[in-house]
Amino acid sequence: MVAGTSERDHWDRHFAAGNGFRRVDAHEARSLAGAVPPRAGARALDVGCGLGTYAAVLAGLGYRTLAVDWSEAAVAATRDRYADLEPRLSTRRLDFADAAEVTVRLPRAGFDLVTMRLALAFLPDKTAVADRVRGLPAPGGHWLVTTCLTSRLPTERHRIGLSPDDVAAMTDGWPLGHWYDLEPTGMRCFVLRRPTD
Repeated sequence: MVAGTSERDHWDRHFAAGNGFRRVDAHEARSLAGAVPPRAGARALDVGCGLGTYAAVLAGLGYRTLAVDWSEAAVAATRDRYADLEPRLSTRRLDFADAAEVTVRLPRAGFDLVTMRLALAFLPDKTAVADRVRGLPAPGGHWLVTTCLTSRLPTERHRIGLSPDDVAAMTDGWPLGHWYDLEPTGMRCFVLRRPTD
């Protein structure tokens, strides 16, 4: 980040320049579909959508998807790149670190799937995020977190991954779930499920 600029300005410039992160490949899309198969009318929320590639995959699988990001440039890029997927894919600027904004703007128990792909590591309070997400899936709904793990990263890149303590904070209070690796030394996907009540 450039000194003297806010973090949001940094990400707005990043996304406005067309920069994203790791692309979603066919293996990852198949793994997603196998882990949380959509059903007719299922709704998904993609938090930290970036340039929208994961949200587009969700929409392509049949989810009615809301893609949110705190960066206006990311939201605009997603909306422009995937205009052909409307109304299955819609976008909204939302700061998920702001509890009040999440409470006001997102419906409780309103989603069958909440995803965070390469986003959770950048949110400061993992415990608060887990608490916030817990109220969003409908009974039987899922929270799917795709992340790098610090144990698989060089020390200088730990900021982009989750530590064992972060993983414990994320999974606490989610009694059901499993995980799978996208490749042996790469990203891990945590699939947490809300009980059906």
